[in-house]
Amino acid sequence: CLRLADVTPDGRTEFRSEDVAGCSFLKITPSHLPLIADLPGAPAPSGQLMLCGEPLAMAPIAEWQRAHPGVQVLSGYGPTETTVECTWYEVDPPGQLFSGVVPIGRQLRNTQTYVLDERLRPLPVGVTGELYVAGAGVARGFLGQPGMTAERFVACPFGPPGERMYRSGDLGRWRADGQLEPAGRVDDQVKVRGYRVEPGEIAAVLAQHPGLAQAAVIALDDQRGDKQLAAYVVPADDSEAHAADLRSHLAAVLPSYMVPAAFVVLGSLPLTKNGKLDSRALPVP
Repeated sequence: CLRLADVTPDGRTEFRSEDVAGCSFLKITPSHLPLIADLPGAPAPSGQLMLCGEPLAMAPIAEWQRAHPGVQVLSGYGPTETTVECTWYEVDPPGQLFSGVVPIGRQLRNTQTYVLDERLRPLPVGVTGELYVAGAGVARGFLGQPGMTAERFVACPFGPPGERMYRSGDLGRWRADGQLEPAGRVDDQVKVRGYRVEPGEIAAVLAQHPGLAQAAVIALDDQRGDKQLAAYVVPADDSEAHAADLRSHLAAVLPSYMVPAAFVVLGSLPLTKNGKLDSRALPVP
């Protein structure tokens, strides 16, 4: 296991290009991908690149694959409570297109994944529900926290007596080809003008814009206390991001209440020490 990055005293992540270039398998979050690409010499693993921990948009992946055609790219999913990875998807061939985010694929061996409603009933193809994971990788629970364990590790109605499954808090849906597609978080859902909205789904559509390298969407309270959506975008190389163009891009796919009220252009998205989006560090529009 190589240490690929150092965290500076002010909380920034600094990658070590010599370590990236010397490995055959690299696992990072999607937010780390543009940082890797900007390192001197654009180092890359020689065999496989696995991206997980956040929804994965296709546009930056297609660009990376064109620059590194010999590297297999995998989209992975799995909470820590299920021994990290429980599904994976191979992004092949390069440049394939999706309506939103890249799928997270099918379950690993000795693992069962379910998309269920609030009554733990399986949902059909295309219907969003909560992801549950069962199988050999599911943890026993949270040490010293019986209440949280009972809430998250629940009886599995689809297995033998005593079988348990982990309630992930993540949303997903089945595609017609049997692949799982992520759809945000249960606790990230917000109501905008009476409509239930998943900011992650909006960000996934926004990230498909060819002029953007990254995108994030969050809900903020305005001066009256109402929820408003704000989009934060990072332009691709030599591209300019215009709010009117981005609004048109979203309006062609999404209903009007899902189009953000504000667009903020940034040089990069702020990240936590774990390499995930730091939404608290995003500037107020």
